Amino acid sequence: MIPSPLTHEVRVFLTGTALACLAFYRLYGFMNWTVWEETSSVLKSCLLTLLIDILFLYAGKFSLPLWRVSAAVSVFVPLTLLTRYFLRVSLFRLGWLMKTVIILGAGEAGELFAGKISSSPFTIRKALCFLDDDESKQGAEISGVPVVGKLSDFADVQREISADEAVIAIPTASRQALAGILKAVEEHIRTVLYVPDMYMLTTLAASIGNLDGMPVISSSQGLLNPVNIAVKTVIDYIGAAVAFAFLWPLMLLAVLAIWIEDGRPIFFVQERVGWKGKHFMTYKFRSMHKNADEITRELFSDPEIFAAYKQGVKLKDDPRLTKTGAILRKTSIDELPQLFNVLKGEMSLVGPRPLIQSDVDMIYGERFTKKVYAAKPGLTGIWQVSGRSDLDADFRREINCYYVHNWSVWLDLAILIKTPLAVISHKGAY
Repeated sequence: MIPSPLTHEVRVFLTGTALACLAFYRLYGFMNWTVWEETSSVLKSCLLTLLIDILFLYAGKFSLPLWRVSAAVSVFVPLTLLTRYFLRVSLFRLGWLMKTVIILGAGEAGELFAGKISSSPFTIRKALCFLDDDESKQGAEISGVPVVGKLSDFADVQREISADEAVIAIPTASRQALAGILKAVEEHIRTVLYVPDMYMLTTLAASIGNLDGMPVISSSQGLLNPVNIAVKTVIDYIGAAVAFAFLWPLMLLAVLAIWIEDGRPIFFVQERVGWKGKHFMTYKFRSMHKNADEITRELFSDPEIFAAYKQGVKLKDDPRLTKTGAILRKTSIDELPQLFNVLKGEMSLVGPRPLIQSDVDMIYGERFTKKVYAAKPGLTGIWQVSGRSDLDADFRREINCYYVHNWSVWLDLAILIKTPLAVISHKGAY
Protein backbone atom coordinates (compact mmCIF):
# COMPACT_ATOMS: atom_id res chain seq x y z
CA MET A 1 0.00 0.00 0.00
CA ILE A 2 1.38 3.42 -0.96
CA PRO A 3 1.46 5.74 2.06
CA SER A 4 -0.43 9.02 1.75
CA PRO A 5 1.85 11.99 1.02
CA LEU A 6 -0.43 14.24 3.06
CA THR A 7 0.00 12.52 6.42
CA HIS A 8 1.03 14.63 9.37
CA GLU A 9 4.49 13.02 9.47
CA VAL A 10 5.19 13.78 5.81
CA ARG A 11 4.08 17.38 6.17
CA VAL A 12 6.31 17.80 9.23
CA PHE A 13 9.29 16.33 7.36
CA LEU A 14 8.84 18.49 4.24
CA THR A 15 8.34 21.64 6.33
CA GLY A 16 11.28 20.76 8.56
CA THR A 17 13.49 20.23 5.53
CA ALA A 18 12.70 23.72 4.23
CA LEU A 19 13.34 25.30 7.64
CA ALA A 20 16.57 23.36 8.13
CA CYS A 21 17.89 24.38 4.71
CA LEU A 22 17.09 28.03 5.43
CA ALA A 23 18.97 27.72 8.70
CA PHE A 24 21.93 26.01 6.96
CA TYR A 25 22.36 29.07 4.74
CA ARG A 26 21.98 31.43 7.74
CA LEU A 27 18.73 32.95 6.50
CA TYR A 28 17.16 33.50 9.90
CA GLY A 29 19.23 36.64 10.24
CA PHE A 30 19.97 39.49 7.85
CA MET A 31 23.68 38.91 7.34
CA ASN A 32 23.99 39.52 3.59
CA TRP A 33 25.28 42.84 2.30
CA THR A 34 23.83 42.76 -1.22
CA VAL A 35 20.67 41.63 -2.97
CA TRP A 36 22.57 39.05 -5.04
CA GLU A 37 24.06 37.46 -1.92
CA GLU A 38 20.56 37.27 -0.49
CA THR A 39 19.17 35.83 -3.72
CA SER A 40 22.00 33.32 -3.96
CA SER A 41 21.43 32.06 -0.41
CA VAL A 42 17.65 31.73 -0.90
CA LEU A 43 18.04 29.90 -4.23
CA LYS A 44 20.65 27.53 -2.82
CA SER A 45 18.50 26.73 0.20
CA CYS A 46 15.45 26.08 -1.99
CA LEU A 47 17.38 23.87 -4.43
CA LEU A 48 18.77 21.87 -1.52
CA THR A 49 15.23 21.57 -0.12
CA LEU A 50 13.96 20.33 -3.50
CA LEU A 51 16.75 17.75 -3.78
CA ILE A 52 16.15 16.34 -0.29
CA ASP A 53 12.37 16.25 -0.81
CA ILE A 54 12.72 14.42 -4.14
CA LEU A 55 15.03 11.81 -2.59
CA PHE A 56 12.67 11.40 0.37
CA LEU A 57 9.59 10.96 -1.83
CA TYR A 58 11.40 8.53 -4.11
CA ALA A 59 12.82 6.45 -1.25
CA GLY A 60 9.46 6.36 0.55
CA LYS A 61 7.56 5.60 -2.68
CA PHE A 62 5.10 8.41 -2.02
CA SER A 63 2.51 9.27 -4.65
CA LEU A 64 2.89 13.05 -4.44
CA PRO A 65 3.54 14.26 -8.03
CA LEU A 66 7.00 15.69 -8.59
CA TRP A 67 5.57 18.72 -10.39
CA ARG A 68 3.68 19.75 -7.27
CA VAL A 69 6.88 19.70 -5.20
CA SER A 70 8.81 21.61 -7.89
CA ALA A 71 6.00 24.16 -8.28
CA ALA A 72 5.81 24.70 -4.53
CA VAL A 73 9.54 25.37 -4.31
CA SER A 74 9.39 27.64 -7.39
CA VAL A 75 6.68 29.75 -5.77
CA PHE A 76 8.50 29.69 -2.44
CA VAL A 77 11.61 31.38 -3.91
CA PRO A 78 10.06 34.71 -5.03
CA LEU A 79 7.75 34.79 -2.00
CA THR A 80 10.71 34.33 0.33
CA LEU A 81 12.74 37.03 -1.42
CA LEU A 82 9.86 39.53 -1.41
CA THR A 83 8.93 38.80 2.20
CA ARG A 84 12.52 39.14 3.38
CA TYR A 85 12.99 42.36 1.41
CA PHE A 86 9.92 44.13 2.77
CA LEU A 87 10.53 42.79 6.29
CA ARG A 88 14.12 44.02 6.14
CA VAL A 89 13.11 47.48 4.90
CA SER A 90 10.32 47.80 7.47
CA LEU A 91 12.46 46.71 10.43
CA PHE A 92 15.32 48.93 9.26
CA ARG A 93 13.03 51.97 9.12
CA LEU A 94 11.81 51.19 12.64
CA GLY A 95 15.42 51.02 13.77
CA TRP A 96 15.17 47.42 14.99
CA LEU A 97 17.81 46.00 12.65
CA MET A 98 19.91 49.11 12.25
CA LYS A 99 23.61 49.03 13.11
CA THR A 100 25.17 52.46 13.56
CA VAL A 101 28.63 53.09 12.15
CA ILE A 102 31.54 55.50 12.64
CA ILE A 103 33.70 55.74 9.53
CA LEU A 104 37.39 56.46 10.04
CA GLY A 105 38.66 58.12 6.90
CA ALA A 106 36.65 60.61 4.83
CA GLY A 107 38.54 59.96 1.61
CA GLU A 108 37.39 58.15 -1.52
CA ALA A 109 37.04 54.76 0.18
CA GLY A 110 35.07 56.19 3.10
CA GLU A 111 32.80 58.21 0.83
CA LEU A 112 32.15 55.14 -1.34
CA PHE A 113 31.33 53.03 1.73
CA ALA A 114 28.96 55.66 3.13
CA GLY A 115 27.22 56.03 -0.23
CA LYS A 116 26.71 52.30 -0.63
CA ILE A 117 25.23 51.69 2.82
CA SER A 118 22.92 54.70 2.50
CA SER A 119 21.56 53.54 -0.86
CA SER A 120 20.66 49.98 0.14
CA PRO A 121 18.62 48.65 3.07
CA PHE A 122 20.42 45.34 2.61
CA THR A 123 23.39 46.68 4.55
CA ILE A 124 21.17 47.40 7.62
CA ARG A 125 23.77 50.01 8.58
CA LYS A 126 23.63 53.77 9.06
CA ALA A 127 26.71 55.99 9.04
CA LEU A 128 26.60 58.48 11.93
CA CYS A 129 29.80 60.40 11.30
CA PHE A 130 33.27 60.51 9.79
CA LEU A 131 36.59 61.01 11.56
CA ASP A 132 39.51 62.27 9.50
CA ASP A 133 42.81 64.04 10.19
CA ASP A 134 42.44 66.34 7.18
CA GLU A 135 41.82 69.86 8.57
CA SER A 136 40.01 70.96 5.40
CA LYS A 137 37.31 68.31 5.91
CA GLN A 138 36.41 69.20 9.49
CA GLY A 139 32.77 70.25 9.75
CA ALA A 140 32.03 69.21 6.17
CA GLU A 141 29.39 66.73 5.05
CA ILE A 142 30.34 63.80 2.79
CA SER A 143 27.51 61.74 1.27
CA GLY A 144 25.23 63.42 3.81
CA VAL A 145 27.40 62.32 6.77
CA PRO A 146 29.24 64.95 8.89
CA VAL A 147 32.96 64.93 9.66
CA VAL A 148 32.97 65.55 13.42
CA GLY A 149 36.61 65.23 14.39
CA LYS A 150 39.99 63.59 13.96
CA LEU A 151 41.00 59.96 14.43
CA SER A 152 42.36 60.74 17.88
CA ASP A 153 38.85 61.84 18.94
CA PHE A 154 37.42 58.35 18.46
CA ALA A 155 37.10 57.48 22.16
CA ASP A 156 35.27 60.71 23.00
CA VAL A 157 32.96 60.47 19.96
CA GLN A 158 32.15 56.83 20.69
CA ARG A 159 31.29 57.60 24.32
CA GLU A 160 28.87 60.25 23.07
CA ILE A 161 27.09 58.35 20.27
CA SER A 162 27.68 54.65 21.19
CA ALA A 163 28.02 53.36 17.62
CA ASP A 164 27.74 49.61 16.99
CA GLU A 165 30.61 49.37 14.52
CA ALA A 166 33.69 51.22 13.34
CA VAL A 167 34.79 51.12 9.71
CA ILE A 168 38.43 51.84 8.90
CA ALA A 169 38.41 53.21 5.36
CA ILE A 170 42.03 54.35 5.03
CA PRO A 171 43.42 51.82 2.54
CA THR A 172 46.60 53.84 1.91
CA ALA A 173 47.62 53.90 5.59
CA SER A 174 50.86 52.11 6.50
CA ARG A 175 50.82 48.87 8.46
CA GLN A 176 52.15 50.66 11.53
CA ALA A 177 49.50 53.37 11.32
CA LEU A 178 46.71 50.80 10.90
CA ALA A 179 47.97 48.83 13.89
CA GLY A 180 47.81 51.99 16.01
CA ILE A 181 44.29 52.82 14.79
CA LEU A 182 43.06 49.28 15.45
CA LYS A 183 44.52 49.27 18.95
CA ALA A 184 42.81 52.56 19.82
CA VAL A 185 39.47 51.58 18.25
CA GLU A 186 39.15 48.01 19.54
CA GLU A 187 39.24 49.18 23.15
CA HIS A 188 35.99 51.11 22.74
CA ILE A 189 33.80 49.24 20.21
CA ARG A 190 32.69 45.68 19.65
CA THR A 191 33.01 45.30 15.86
CA VAL A 192 35.64 46.77 13.54
CA LEU A 193 35.41 46.53 9.73
CA TYR A 194 38.27 47.30 7.37
CA VAL A 195 38.01 48.45 3.74
CA PRO A 196 41.20 47.23 1.99
CA ASP A 197 42.95 48.75 -1.00
CA MET A 198 41.94 45.82 -3.20
CA TYR A 199 38.48 46.74 -4.47
CA MET A 200 38.92 45.05 -7.82
CA LEU A 201 40.89 42.08 -6.45
CA THR A 202 38.37 40.82 -3.93
CA THR A 203 35.54 38.95 -5.64
CA LEU A 204 32.51 36.93 -4.67
CA ALA A 205 34.60 33.86 -5.56
CA ALA A 206 37.43 34.92 -3.24
CA SER A 207 38.30 32.83 -0.21
CA ILE A 208 40.66 33.38 2.68
CA GLY A 209 42.97 30.52 3.58
CA ASN A 210 45.67 29.99 6.14
CA LEU A 211 49.22 28.95 5.33
CA ASP A 212 50.79 28.11 8.68
CA GLY A 213 49.50 31.32 10.26
CA MET A 214 49.83 33.46 7.11
CA PRO A 215 46.48 34.62 5.63
CA VAL A 216 46.22 33.93 1.90
CA ILE A 217 43.47 35.33 -0.34
CA SER A 218 42.62 33.41 -3.50
CA SER A 219 40.22 34.52 -6.21
CA SER A 220 39.18 33.22 -9.60
CA GLN A 221 37.37 34.66 -12.60
CA GLY A 222 34.40 32.47 -13.46
CA LEU A 223 34.16 33.63 -17.08
CA LEU A 224 37.56 32.11 -17.87
CA ASN A 225 36.11 28.68 -17.10
CA PRO A 226 34.73 26.96 -20.26
CA VAL A 227 32.09 25.13 -18.19
CA ASN A 228 30.80 28.43 -16.78
CA ILE A 229 30.70 29.96 -20.28
CA ALA A 230 28.65 26.98 -21.49
CA VAL A 231 26.24 27.28 -18.54
CA LYS A 232 25.79 31.01 -19.16
CA THR A 233 25.16 30.36 -22.86
CA VAL A 234 22.47 27.76 -22.16
CA ILE A 235 20.75 30.13 -19.70
CA ASP A 236 20.89 32.88 -22.34
CA TYR A 237 19.21 30.79 -25.05
CA ILE A 238 16.49 29.47 -22.76
CA GLY A 239 15.88 32.85 -21.11
CA ALA A 240 15.73 34.73 -24.42
CA ALA A 241 13.29 32.22 -25.93
CA VAL A 242 11.01 32.37 -22.88
CA ALA A 243 11.19 36.19 -22.75
CA PHE A 244 10.29 36.49 -26.44
CA ALA A 245 7.33 34.10 -25.99
CA PHE A 246 5.91 36.41 -23.29
CA LEU A 247 6.94 39.80 -24.67
CA TRP A 248 6.11 39.57 -28.38
CA PRO A 249 2.71 41.34 -27.96
CA LEU A 250 4.48 44.28 -26.29
CA MET A 251 7.05 44.34 -29.11
CA LEU A 252 4.25 44.35 -31.68
CA LEU A 253 2.64 47.37 -29.96
CA ALA A 254 6.01 49.16 -30.08
CA VAL A 255 6.27 48.47 -33.82
CA LEU A 256 2.78 49.92 -34.43
CA ALA A 257 3.44 53.00 -32.27
CA ILE A 258 6.68 53.83 -34.11
CA TRP A 259 5.09 53.30 -37.53
CA ILE A 260 2.03 55.45 -36.73
CA GLU A 261 4.07 58.38 -35.34
CA ASP A 262 7.11 58.51 -37.59
CA GLY A 263 6.87 55.75 -40.18
CA ARG A 264 9.74 53.52 -41.18
CA PRO A 265 12.39 52.41 -40.38
CA ILE A 266 11.06 50.62 -37.28
CA PHE A 267 14.40 49.27 -36.13
CA PHE A 268 17.68 51.00 -35.45
CA VAL A 269 20.60 48.80 -36.49
CA GLN A 270 24.11 49.78 -35.48
CA GLU A 271 27.56 48.21 -35.23
CA ARG A 272 28.68 47.74 -31.61
CA VAL A 273 31.67 46.28 -29.81
CA GLY A 274 31.06 42.80 -28.44
CA TRP A 275 32.76 39.85 -26.81
CA LYS A 276 36.57 40.04 -26.95
CA GLY A 277 36.35 43.24 -28.99
CA LYS A 278 34.55 41.69 -31.97
CA HIS A 279 32.03 43.89 -33.76
CA PHE A 280 28.41 42.91 -34.42
CA MET A 281 25.15 44.57 -35.45
CA THR A 282 22.70 45.33 -32.63
CA TYR A 283 18.93 45.72 -33.03
CA LYS A 284 16.80 48.27 -31.19
CA PHE A 285 13.47 49.91 -31.77
CA ARG A 286 14.11 53.32 -33.32
CA SER A 287 13.57 55.99 -30.68
CA MET A 288 15.05 59.03 -32.48
CA HIS A 289 13.95 61.27 -35.31
CA LYS A 290 15.17 60.38 -38.79
CA ASN A 291 17.48 63.43 -38.84
CA ALA A 292 19.05 62.55 -35.47
CA ASP A 293 22.59 62.78 -36.91
CA GLU A 294 22.11 66.44 -37.86
CA ILE A 295 20.70 67.26 -34.40
CA THR A 296 23.63 65.41 -32.79
CA ARG A 297 26.21 67.49 -34.67
CA GLU A 298 24.42 70.66 -33.59
CA LEU A 299 24.24 69.53 -29.96
CA PHE A 300 27.89 68.51 -29.75
CA SER A 301 28.98 71.89 -31.07
CA ASP A 302 28.32 73.00 -27.47
CA PRO A 303 31.57 72.24 -25.54
CA GLU A 304 29.74 71.67 -22.24
CA ILE A 305 27.35 69.10 -23.70
CA PHE A 306 30.18 67.29 -25.47
CA ALA A 307 32.34 67.28 -22.32
CA ALA A 308 29.45 65.75 -20.35
CA TYR A 309 28.95 63.14 -23.07
CA LYS A 310 32.62 62.14 -22.81
CA GLN A 311 32.04 61.45 -19.12
CA GLY A 312 29.19 59.08 -19.99
CA VAL A 313 26.40 61.56 -19.15
CA LYS A 314 23.29 61.32 -21.36
CA LEU A 315 20.95 64.20 -22.16
CA LYS A 316 17.91 64.19 -19.85
CA ASP A 317 15.78 66.13 -22.37
CA ASP A 318 17.16 64.75 -25.60
CA PRO A 319 15.66 66.69 -28.56
CA ARG A 320 16.52 63.79 -30.85
CA LEU A 321 13.86 61.53 -29.29
CA THR A 322 10.39 61.10 -30.74
CA LYS A 323 7.42 61.04 -28.35
CA THR A 324 7.14 57.28 -28.75
CA GLY A 325 10.91 56.95 -28.48
CA ALA A 326 10.97 58.80 -25.15
CA ILE A 327 8.47 56.29 -23.73
CA LEU A 328 10.41 53.36 -25.17
CA ARG A 329 13.62 54.68 -23.59
CA LYS A 330 11.98 55.29 -20.20
CA THR A 331 10.62 51.75 -20.08
CA SER A 332 13.64 50.12 -21.82
CA ILE A 333 11.26 48.57 -24.37
CA ASP A 334 13.56 49.90 -27.10
CA GLU A 335 16.12 47.26 -26.03
CA LEU A 336 13.83 44.24 -26.52
CA PRO A 337 14.88 43.50 -30.15
CA GLN A 338 18.28 42.62 -28.70
CA LEU A 339 16.70 39.32 -27.66
CA PHE A 340 17.47 38.34 -31.27
CA ASN A 341 21.13 39.22 -30.65
CA VAL A 342 21.04 36.91 -27.64
CA LEU A 343 19.53 34.09 -29.70
CA LYS A 344 22.24 34.65 -32.35
CA GLY A 345 24.91 34.22 -29.65
CA GLU A 346 26.22 37.77 -30.03
CA MET A 347 24.92 39.01 -26.68
CA SER A 348 24.00 37.66 -23.27
CA LEU A 349 20.97 38.35 -21.10
CA VAL A 350 23.34 39.93 -18.56
CA GLY A 351 26.62 41.67 -19.29
CA PRO A 352 28.32 45.02 -19.94
CA ARG A 353 26.56 47.50 -22.21
CA PRO A 354 27.29 47.14 -25.93
CA LEU A 355 28.71 50.44 -27.19
CA ILE A 356 29.96 51.87 -30.45
CA GLN A 357 33.72 51.82 -30.93
CA SER A 358 34.21 55.55 -30.34
CA ASP A 359 32.37 55.36 -27.01
CA VAL A 360 34.36 52.29 -25.98
CA ASP A 361 37.61 54.12 -26.73
CA MET A 362 36.44 57.22 -24.86
CA ILE A 363 35.01 55.49 -21.76
CA TYR A 364 37.14 52.37 -21.36
CA GLY A 365 40.32 52.76 -23.40
CA GLU A 366 42.40 49.79 -24.50
CA ARG A 367 43.18 48.59 -20.97
CA PHE A 368 39.61 48.44 -19.64
CA THR A 369 38.06 47.29 -22.94
CA LYS A 370 39.81 43.92 -22.64
CA LYS A 371 38.62 43.53 -19.05
CA VAL A 372 35.02 44.62 -19.60
CA TYR A 373 34.43 42.70 -22.83
CA ALA A 374 35.85 39.47 -21.46
CA ALA A 375 32.08 38.93 -21.07
CA LYS A 376 29.49 39.14 -23.82
CA PRO A 377 27.59 42.45 -23.79
CA GLY A 378 24.21 42.15 -22.13
CA LEU A 379 20.57 43.07 -22.66
CA THR A 380 20.69 44.16 -19.02
CA GLY A 381 23.56 44.37 -16.57
CA ILE A 382 24.95 45.57 -13.31
CA TRP A 383 25.14 49.07 -14.86
CA GLN A 384 21.34 49.11 -15.28
CA VAL A 385 20.43 48.03 -11.76
CA SER A 386 22.98 50.48 -10.32
CA GLY A 387 21.78 53.72 -11.89
CA ARG A 388 22.13 53.37 -15.68
CA SER A 389 22.76 56.78 -17.23
CA ASP A 390 23.23 58.40 -13.81
CA LEU A 391 26.60 56.62 -13.55
CA ASP A 392 29.68 58.59 -14.53
CA ALA A 393 32.36 57.06 -16.76
CA ASP A 394 34.74 56.18 -13.89
CA PHE A 395 32.12 54.31 -11.91
CA ARG A 396 30.85 52.61 -15.06
CA ARG A 397 34.34 51.25 -15.68
CA GLU A 398 34.68 50.02 -12.10
CA ILE A 399 31.27 48.40 -11.88
CA ASN A 400 31.58 46.58 -15.20
CA CYS A 401 35.03 45.29 -14.27
CA TYR A 402 33.52 44.23 -10.94
CA TYR A 403 30.86 42.23 -12.78
CA VAL A 404 33.40 40.39 -14.92
CA HIS A 405 35.59 39.61 -11.89
CA ASN A 406 32.63 38.50 -9.79
CA TRP A 407 30.53 36.65 -12.35
CA SER A 408 28.41 33.76 -11.15
CA VAL A 409 25.04 32.28 -12.08
CA TRP A 410 23.68 33.73 -8.83
CA LEU A 411 24.87 37.22 -9.70
CA ASP A 412 23.20 37.01 -13.13
CA LEU A 413 19.95 35.79 -11.59
CA ALA A 414 20.02 38.59 -9.02
CA ILE A 415 20.55 41.22 -11.75
CA LEU A 416 17.68 39.75 -13.79
CA ILE A 417 15.43 39.91 -10.73
CA LYS A 418 16.42 43.53 -9.99
CA THR A 419 16.06 44.71 -13.62
CA PRO A 420 12.23 45.09 -13.58
CA LEU A 421 12.53 47.16 -10.39
CA ALA A 422 15.14 49.38 -12.05
CA VAL A 423 12.91 49.80 -15.11
CA ILE A 424 9.85 50.67 -12.99
CA SER A 425 11.82 53.24 -10.99
CA HIS A 426 13.07 54.91 -14.23
CA LYS A 427 16.31 55.73 -12.38
CA GLY A 428 18.89 56.87 -14.91
CA ALA A 429 16.58 56.11 -17.83
CA TYR A 430 16.45 58.91 -20.41
